[in-house]
Amino acid sequence: MEPTIEPTQSVRTNEYPKCWCSLDDSILCVGFHSGKVTFIDSSGEVVDEKSVDGPVIGLTPLDGNIVVASSTSGLFSFGDDSWEFFMGAGCEIIQLTNKGVIAVDGSGDLLLISSTGELLKRRHTGPVDLIASSEEVGLIGVGLVDGRLLILDEDLSLLHDSPPAEDDVEKISCLEFRIDGTLVAGRNSLGMALDDRPENRIECWNSTVGLINSSEMPSMATSLCCTEAGVMVGCFDGRMAKLEIGVDGFREISQLNYNISKIAKWKDDFLVSFWFDISRISPEGRISWKFEHQGIVEGFVELENGLVAVIGDDRKSRGPSPIFFIDPDSPILGDSSIAMTSGEFRHQESEFSGSLSADELERASNRQDSNIGEDALMDTLNEEIEIQLNDKLEDGDALVELLESAKSLNIPPVADAGEDRTVNSDEEGKATILLDGARSYDPDGVISKWSWSDGRGNEIGESPQIRVRLSEGVHNFSLTVTDNGGATAKANITIQVR
Repeated sequence: MEPTIEPTQSVRTNEYPKCWCSLDDSILCVGFHSGKVTFIDSSGEVVDEKSVDGPVIGLTPLDGNIVVASSTSGLFSFGDDSWEFFMGAGCEIIQLTNKGVIAVDGSGDLLLISSTGELLKRRHTGPVDLIASSEEVGLIGVGLVDGRLLILDEDLSLLHDSPPAEDDVEKISCLEFRIDGTLVAGRNSLGMALDDRPENRIECWNSTVGLINSSEMPSMATSLCCTEAGVMVGCFDGRMAKLEIGVDGFREISQLNYNISKIAKWKDDFLVSFWFDISRISPEGRISWKFEHQGIVEGFVELENGLVAVIGDDRKSRGPSPIFFIDPDSPILGDSSIAMTSGEFRHQESEFSGSLSADELERASNRQDSNIGEDALMDTLNEEIEIQLNDKLEDGDALVELLESAKSLNIPPVADAGEDRTVNSDEEGKATILLDGARSYDPDGVISKWSWSDGRGNEIGESPQIRVRLSEGVHNFSLTVTDNGGATAKANITIQVR
């Protein structure tokens, strides 16, 4: 039996959580599409509720207050010093910085807002995918939709601008600052280039000299967790890899079954979420326990008292999955531990470094395959059918025939085309949009084909991610995915360009 732990508490909500954060006194704050913001303590009790105008897309604590970001209205601060900051183009991303918060609006502007709601600085960058900040050194990393990587100072002044390759389509998949201010970025190509350029890589950036180095990865990086020795990387194909300062290549720690959505440090180990599960895994790849959520784990957050809130979504319209509170140090059920097989040491042509050594300074100055395979689901199905048949059937031939039929069942894939969006057009009256179906998955196999179609039914792409150039107006697209058993699923998305 695989080692597991039990939750300390669970909380049911009437809506699907859209965003979350932890506050002082071990309070979990959760935002919803309706504009409701709920405050829950670790015993599962709702201690307060607020409401804002428009869907909540982000939450962050700021100087004792909670700042709520609405996709249609802007920012709302609740606490001892409450305030509102209206954003005509709505808010798409919010990020805590050492001077307040950065809000990204629908027009591609970055707004630096103080803890009292005052606009300190505005900078236009274009549509943004990701933002990371280093409060220790006052740096900001920005990943743009067009694949550019920016490094800004605390006043939004540009320090470095790394454009994508002119002959390729690139994406910044994740960003994380090390404590010394070194920016670690996951960068991947969508496969347009014909040369031997690495499709997936980890880049290490310094605010003074720029790019230090780049290390090729076996799959797109989906999560980063910086450590004293380097960085732990979670990959789209379920691989967990470790890159160390001054060591060539990467070391494969574990091979999990699904896309790793988040890695966070927990004492000497790591908490890792992937598909329905969250596990505690040692730096050597040993799994202490696994906790299975009722839904696909969308995220988790540590509370002040040492508990961890785990949020999931079953994506099957059966109603919101509960929010579970777990104690990573709680007693383990089942076997005491299991060891994951560590990968061989992988040598690359580049060298990773999470900080700037003397040699790195000298060099700088000179200068998806998703391997998803879930046997457990089909095994459980077969076991249940076998138990029922053993109780009801005596005929051995009929039993064998029915069991073989059960094994041939193919569960359809799940298509995910992303959420509907409203974006502002550029000076030409158009907008460049990334249609991203990479979150699609197959419960009992792999997705073998992607197909994007426009509103007239014309096929426009056959890869998980494609870019489209749209004029002003409303545009409908559909994504059809096919698994290795021939089953299909379809999802739709609407893009409004204004």
